[in-house]
Amino acid sequence: MQNYILCKVICEPNLVDVLIAELGDLNYEGFIETDTGFEAYLPESDFNEASLNALFLEYNLPVEKYSFSTVAQQNWNAEWESNFEPVSIDKRLRIRAPFHEPDKNFDLELIIQPKTSFGTGHHETTFTIMELMLGLDFTNKNVFDYGSGTGILAILASKLGAKSIYANDIDTWAAENIFENMALNNVSNIEFLEGDLKAVPSSVYEVILANINKNILLSSFIDLFPLLSKGGILLISGFYESDLPDLMKQAESCGFKLVASVSCNQWTAAHLTK
Repeated sequence: MQNYILCKVICEPNLVDVLIAELGDLNYEGFIETDTGFEAYLPESDFNEASLNALFLEYNLPVEKYSFSTVAQQNWNAEWESNFEPVSIDKRLRIRAPFHEPDKNFDLELIIQPKTSFGTGHHETTFTIMELMLGLDFTNKNVFDYGSGTGILAILASKLGAKSIYANDIDTWAAENIFENMALNNVSNIEFLEGDLKAVPSSVYEVILANINKNILLSSFIDLFPLLSKGGILLISGFYESDLPDLMKQAESCGFKLVASVSCNQWTAAHLTK
């Protein structure tokens, strides 16, 4: 049975998603956010201490802020399951992993294989944009999920009645993850393409979902505008509440208008229209 390396990291909240993405490129397979940072898991056979030290040095993370140890696979799985709890939004939506029991007390239930806590509903960026989605009508809508990750937003759109969903992501792992989660949720109306926004076929969507980050959103508004139908819905998240004025200045210069926003622990999601 293969052992795993457990890497414990203490860092500022704004570094969590960045470092998780970087570690994903180093083949780390699972992540659990903690009160002080996060934990990352990697098969022992893939561990490269020099690469790990170089990465943290690049982000000026002192050596006392991270540590690594070896854990048995069965212990890793047990710890993973004990730390990964279902997420709910009122009684409207519950997100759980395959190892959790169903709960019929919720209107909707999504099953997401937890490769990382980002994209499972645990992080405020995903939670807030799903809150906005639950208040909108997706019936028979054509939807584009930009930077789909686990596919959780595309899958929720399907469950809310969307006719067709196009999803894309630049990460290779996203393709395997989204197809796995589609199967877990019996969803078949999502088409996935690996690549950046320029690889997306020219089309018009009634709803665009973009849970990414401030900088990518700032540079993407101009390309997203022609993809959204007149009067369509653009939902954005992945940024702090204090970033909203800068984002809206750029969005408005491209032709978007702010309809509403919702915040949780300083993270914000916003509803824009064309």
